[in-house]
Formats: sequence, structure tokens, C-alpha cells
Amino acid sequence: MRGTVARLLGSAALAVRMALCGGAAAPRAATNVAVIGAGAAGLCAARRCREAGLRVSVFEQAPALGGVWRYSPGGGGPMYSQLVSNLPKEIMAYGPQEPFDKNIRSFVKHAQVLEYLEAYAERHSLGSSIRYSTRVESVRREPEAGAWRVRTRAGEEDVEESVFDAVMICNGHYDAAAAPPLPGLNINMEDLETDTVAPGEPLPRFMHARAYDAPAPFAGARVLLVGARASGTDIGREIAGVAAAVSIVDRSTQASAAGDAVVTVRPAIARCEDLGAEGVRVSFVDGAEATVDCVVWCTGYDYNFPFLGTDEGGVEAEGRRVFPLFLQLFHAAQPTLMFLGVPHSVVPFCLFDLQARLCVRFLTRGAEAAGLPARAEDMLAAA
Repeated sequence: MRGTVARLLGSAALAVRMALCGGAAAPRAATNVAVIGAGAAGLCAARRCREAGLRVSVFEQAPALGGVWRYSPGGGGPMYSQLVSNLPKEIMAYGPQEPFDKNIRSFVKHAQVLEYLEAYAERHSLGSSIRYSTRVESVRREPEAGAWRVRTRAGEEDVEESVFDAVMICNGHYDAAAAPPLPGLNINMEDLETDTVAPGEPLPRFMHARAYDAPAPFAGARVLLVGARASGTDIGREIAGVAAAVSIVDRSTQASAAGDAVVTVRPAIARCEDLGAEGVRVSFVDGAEATVDCVVWCTGYDYNFPFLGTDEGGVEAEGRRVFPLFLQLFHAAQPTLMFLGVPHSVVPFCLFDLQARLCVRFLTRGAEAAGLPARAEDMLAAA
């Protein structure tokens, strides 16, 4: 905790220095913008930039658009084979003018979401603005020019540096798997299986939900799912048909409660003991115990901006906190650096579009027209 506070205070001090050295809330007239990522956030950012007459370059490290919604069997990542949206399509869309296909069911499959994004990109002619298989290696501030230098790599030797008036970071937050420690287990993130566990492969003792793809590997196993939000409940529902027993840890509950013959909802973990070949014995705060063959961390992901140097951006990503941001969107000292999609537990596509529209208004018409503070120090005070 002390280290976290120190890092945040250091980041705040750096942001203040940047503001005093010329970081103003109102940018010079922007003409060209870099967008990092061609997922749902990056696509609508590119659309809104193009509509406003800005030149936009979208850098996508994958060979195709879609971001997290492009499922690759056996490829790892947060997407799994039978995933269905936990929001109905009627509120999941970018807006009423961009509806999903009216002929499909409300809770859509991941392939249908990808089709929606592909159709959106085609409808708004975004393909020519996207550079695929291109990884952003660094984003650096050029104070004298009031701009950003972006270094990209496509392949081993194709390295380029380009200068942009603004950068919209749309790289999502489903890449850096988070695994909080469990009492009694000396397990680090590096010890967890994060690559997809395929049918026929031995079930690992410790894994992150990122490695889950289908129920088959869990046949006959006793499983502990740590976390009862979207991934925990989804995986629990899927593997209940093949597993011998499933325990789902929900820290908001006070006592163990059987959901059915296979699934039991458990309170917080008091202690774990690795029994070797016999499994892992888990004691819960209500006094109940369970011995399991596999522990799955369904604990989400941390935010991660590997291309952004702390010295240049003055940004700290600590778990799911990004500091210092104004409106959880604009870098408070250098607001031409923008982070779309930071808020958690939201209606995402609609939020992305609203954020993109606000960013474009700021870049093309200034802080006052966007309803933002005119001075960087006012942004910092509110961040």
C-alpha cells in the first residue's frame, strides 16, 4: 500500500511539473490523431475523427479488427468458445442509429458481436485508416512541438516513428491477467496457466480464467472458481455439467450455500493448503472446507499501457486505477493524450462513442466548447 501511494504521489508531482512547463488544457488545432487499437473503442474513435475532418491512423497489433471480440480457438485471451454477451443487444450497441441485426436474439454470441463491428467499420469506411499487425512500442511527448511521437513496429525490421497532435489510447483492459494472492498459497501470476487448456491436456492445478475455453478438460474434476462476477459465474455454469464439484467464491456472501447438486457458492477464503497429488484443501471463513483439483482465478485484468513511458505520460496504472485522469478520459496535465474505455462495469460501446465524440470536440473546437476546464491546473485539481 505504501508503495502504491508513493507511486501515485510521484505521478501527481510529475503531472504538476508538466502542467507548469506548458501543459495547457486547450490544445493547438489538431489535424492528425493516432488511435491505438482497432477494437470497439478504437473503431468509433476513428469514425468520429474522420467525420470531423481529422487525419487518423489506427494501429492494431492483430491481423484483423475486433479486439477482444475476435475469438481464436486455442489462442488464449479472455474470449472462450461459448461466450454470450451479458448485456442485451438493445443496449449494447453504439447507439440507436447503429443497431444490431434485429433478427438475432438479445444476448448475442461473440461471433455476432464481431460481425457487428466488422459491419460498422465497413459502413463508415474505416479500413483505409487501420494498419494491421502493427504494434505500438512507445508514445513520447514532444513538448516543444506540442505533439506526440509514436513508434510502431510491423514485423521484425519495419519500425516507424510518426508525430501526431493527439493520441487516443483504445487498447482495452483484457490483456494483463490479475491474480490476487490466496492465503496459504505461495503462488505468483507467473505460476498460473494463462494459455488455453485444450481437451485432452492435463488440467493445471492453478490457472487464470484467461486459459479457459471449454468445459471438456474439467470432466470429473473438483474445481474452485475464485470470483463470482461475469467470468466466474459463466465458467461455473458451463463446467457444472461435467465437473464433479464446483465451488464459486463470492466474498459478498456470509455462508456456503448449495446452488444445486454440483455447484456451491462459498464465502471468502480463510486459508489454502497445497496437498500435492491429493489437491488443494480450502478453508472458508464460515468454517466449511473443500478439497479441489483445480483453482481458477476469475479475478479479471489489470490495466496495462506498456508503450507509455511514465516519464513522458505521467500515468500510473495500478490495478484498475489510472492516475491522473480528468473525467477518467483526459490526461489531466496533457489532455491530448486520451484513454477511452477506462471506466469499469459500464455499458461499453455507448460509452466509447460518447467519449470519442467529446475527445473530437475538444480537439477541434477547444476546451470551452467541450465543457472542459481551460487550464491544466484545474484539470489536475479535479482529477
